Amino acid sequence: MAQWPGGDQNNYNNMNKIPNYALYGETAQPVWHESLHVEQISQRSGAHNWEIAAHRHDGLLQLLYLQSGSGEVLFDSERVQVCAPSVVYVPAQVVHGFHWSGEVEGQVITAAQPPLESIAQVLAPNLLAAIRKPQVIALPRWPTEEDPLLPLCLALREEYHNRAREHVASSMALLLTLLIQALRHGQEAPDPAHRPGSRRSQQLTGFRELVDRHYREHRPLGFYASELGMTLATLGRLCQEHLGMTPMNVINARLVLEAKRVLGHSDASVKQIAHELGFADVGYFSRFFRKQCGVSPSAFRGDKPG
Repeated sequence: MAQWPGGDQNNYNNMNKIPNYALYGETAQPVWHESLHVEQISQRSGAHNWEIAAHRHDGLLQLLYLQSGSGEVLFDSERVQVCAPSVVYVPAQVVHGFHWSGEVEGQVITAAQPPLESIAQVLAPNLLAAIRKPQVIALPRWPTEEDPLLPLCLALREEYHNRAREHVASSMALLLTLLIQALRHGQEAPDPAHRPGSRRSQQLTGFRELVDRHYREHRPLGFYASELGMTLATLGRLCQEHLGMTPMNVINARLVLEAKRVLGHSDASVKQIAHELGFADVGYFSRFFRKQCGVSPSAFRGDKPG
């Protein structure tokens, strides 16, 4: 069995060893900015001896188009084998890492998840579940001239480097198209959460699904533990060992992700957004958001004072 960097799987799951990055090895940015980054997989993985340790991105998704090579991907508590050609999709907040079996090549795209969700909510609501789910999509072997994904990756790289007019809107449209094309042409690998014997992964998936349904209701942690048929202590241990977060951190992160999406892509007032997210008091929402993100909701959105 492959050894992950830094020791065995238990060491990987220590809550103090799961850092939060913007890009791997780079400190996460606490404020809203135009997030798009495109590079070769070999550029970062090769520099780290083809090993990327467990980490997460709070508001960023990653899509890796693996064109050559193979390896192993960590999704929360599960390891999944991958082989080119395939797409590895990692949504925001999912703990992930990579153990490549020697040199690999392909494209890796890192982008802000909230704007992609906003576009999908309007144009492709059935795609929202896929945007929030880690997955490996096996692809057919196309001749280079017939590859439908590579031109989209190269167009995204062009947007990243040139940043022409309305490049954020253009890049999000291209990214949505890339994900749709991968899903159309690919065959999803078996979901590790549904493999026999993967009880921990089932529990983590169940918790995340409950949070997705109820985060606006501000339910107590006891509600989630009861729904999952476990004690509060077990739920806390599960999240800390495999996500590097407390259960409340997971719920707060989901609230923040939605708050960023609505703040960045709607004209609703901060008070309206607070109420939409289940906060009875806009002042409390503002304090909560500032504590989580380092800036006020208005500053995050770029509202002018006065």
